[in-house]
Amino acid sequence: MGFLTVRDEDPQSRPGRRAVLARALGLAAAGLGTAAAVGAATGPASASPAKTSSPAKTKAALANQADWRFCTKCYGMFFRGYPTDGACPAGSGHDAAGYNFNLPYNIPETPTAQHNWRFCTKCYGMFFWGYPDDGRCPAGNAHAAAGYDFVLPHDIPETATTQRNWRFCPKCYGLYYYGYPTNGRCPAGNAHSVAGYNFVLPHL
Repeated sequence: MGFLTVRDEDPQSRPGRRAVLARALGLAAAGLGTAAAVGAATGPASASPAKTSSPAKTKAALANQADWRFCTKCYGMFFRGYPTDGACPAGSGHDAAGYNFNLPYNIPETPTAQHNWRFCTKCYGMFFWGYPDDGRCPAGNAHAAAGYDFVLPHDIPETATTQRNWRFCPKCYGLYYYGYPTNGRCPAGNAHSVAGYNFVLPHL
């Protein structure tokens, strides 16, 4: 992808695991449990054939899903397995570049891997689903979760097949790349803000 030199960063509050409890209570109060269960079967897991992955490769991946890409316009992570490219906060659809990320899902959370990262059916972006609200979606209002529960590794050494500096934005709840002098475009206005873990994501 040819990312620029990474900047130093200030520690900030992260999307904590205690937020998962708050999320669960929020769902119960709003009566959304059934809707979430239905959505879980309709996300990127059930997408049309991916643009870059053969069916054989997808089946072999088991607990990983490929075709997650960096957007050059907003710097966010989005799923590129559909004929269209979702909604970008910088306008129109996302523009893919760089690595083909192959992200783990439906596996246990660990001290260095955080669950509750979800696919948004409206913008096709990856967002954190551990708060009572669902952040800000570039397609309007909050994100809409569906599909797999992605479990993203963080704060571990980078390797030849992983990339660090993927961060949580506390304004939109999206996952974006924090390796440029600027912070892309946030659907909540201006650039993304940075907080929490430093995610180190596997790619093909």
